[in-house]
Amino acid sequence: MKTAIQYALTINNKKCAYTLKQASRETTHVKCEDANIDQEFLNEDIPNLLMDLPNLIAAEKEHNETQNKVIRFRVTAEDKKKIEQNAAKEGYTSVSNFIRDLSLGRV
Repeated sequence: MKTAIQYALTINNKKCAYTLKQASRETTHVKCEDANIDQEFLNEDIPNLLMDLPNLIAAEKEHNETQNKVIRFRVTAEDKKKIEQNAAKEGYTSVSNFIRDLSLGRV
């Protein structure tokens, strides 16, 4: 079993934890609740992601302050995978942003 490595950034006197775990030879799973990230990335993209993580955390905080209403719905595991693949194919890193834009006619 591959061990997860836990780190933390301090942003505006708040510790923001994130975890890195090797998913495959080519990918690493990154989880950072403060940035709303919980997905795999290519290993070659990890350094850029980590450099941009403070900006992603700040953007997520701002986003949460302005967009605080929640819409939830259930899907099958197969549909969830297809939605995630479609979001990635369209260049989205957030399924929520993809579904929001799609629902509002922005895509």
